Amino acid sequence: MKHYIITYENNLPFANETSQILKDKWDIDCEIIVGHTIGGIYHRTNVIMHNWIDFILPKAMESGEDVIIFEDDIRLIKSINVPICDVYWFGFRRGRLENKKPYITGTQGMFFKKEVLSDCYDNFNTRKRKCQIDYGMSQFCCGVAKKYNIQQPKSSYCYEQEHTSLISLDDWSKFTKPPK
Repeated sequence: MKHYIITYENNLPFANETSQILKDKWDIDCEIIVGHTIGGIYHRTNVIMHNWIDFILPKAMESGEDVIIFEDDIRLIKSINVPICDVYWFGFRRGRLENKKPYITGTQGMFFKKEVLSDCYDNFNTRKRKCQIDYGMSQFCCGVAKKYNIQQPKSSYCYEQEHTSLISLDDWSKFTKPPK
């Protein structure tokens, strides 16, 4: 299984720190992938989806393996035990796919079977308007729920380390502490 961390050039030191913590505390070796930053056609609501299309998903598909994709700000609070499934959305802020409004906020950590990756790429790439990755991933998962076994634990396996974010305008104090 391959592990990837998505980041951008100005946040590379933070991604390196995250990678080192994952290695030291959890014995997880990650490849850091540097994507686009905000500017020009890449604004805060679409830059991560563009990074998935242009960098993460092609690299993951090329690997020919199942993958785990982390955002550069995560801190794990427990070992990742992936159940038998095709997609496991284990790192998030809030929300559930089975809710009346089936949207999850946060793509901090996700597992994908290799067979799912090309469908995800095609879904994201064929969108006329690129959207916020959380919303896009929620839509994708709901759209393929009959085709793939998609699971989410009751609580997130990670939280976000406080940092300056170009993307999130949220009050970070809500997300920077390990869930209880």
